[in-house]
Amino acid sequence: MRISETEGEALAMAKEKQFEIEWSDETFSFHKELIADGKIVGTQIAEIANAYPIEDFAILRHLKTGELESIRPTELVDLQDPGVERFFIVKGATNNRFTVEGRSMEWPQALLAAKHIKFLANAPEDQVLVLDTDAGDVEFDDNALVDLAPPAVERFKLRKLKKTVTVYYKETAFELERRKWSTEELLAAFSVPSGYKLDQISGDGEFNELKPGEQIRLREGMEFSSHPPVGQSS
Repeated sequence: MRISETEGEALAMAKEKQFEIEWSDETFSFHKELIADGKIVGTQIAEIANAYPIEDFAILRHLKTGELESIRPTELVDLQDPGVERFFIVKGATNNRFTVEGRSMEWPQALLAAKHIKFLANAPEDQVLVLDTDAGDVEFDDNALVDLAPPAVERFKLRKLKKTVTVYYKETAFELERRKWSTEELLAAFSVPSGYKLDQISGDGEFNELKPGEQIRLREGMEFSSHPPVGQSS
């Protein structure tokens, strides 16, 4: 069968066409690759990152909806849809399942930064990650490490970041600007008696004295107290 010049050009163009993908490991530092074949299997994706042995790695496709789906080594992936395909190739034996605003996610490691969860969910910068629990909402700073390990399937929400936070000094609520505050600024805001030392109360009830000039970023629900200088009775 004779192929016309036009058909020959079309075939040549099809052979020359390449498909761009982005991939990263758990660091979220992306690399770009050009793939000659529009349809590849999970093993080929893993080979790009030298992920051996493949059974020690999870291959995750980051869908344009913001969801993550697991790709099996023999599963066929079509790269011909419009837009750049994004994949994660992460070492880890267990996929920890969670949801963000109903979007289904899974991650092969127990800890993942809140900012990376927001990235996966296509969340804008002015939103904060919130964990929905029976005891109430728990808000995460972007750099906080979130524990995704079972038994529970964690349910996250996204909430517009307020310009203020509510913190507590000796059980009295104060609404303060969301930013870094110095020890001296907090002493003044709480009207702490002159000469007294300011303490931040950790989640496990431990009192940590704030040093002069120390900077602390306020988060929702933080608790503070104070005590007189050593050797002085309250």
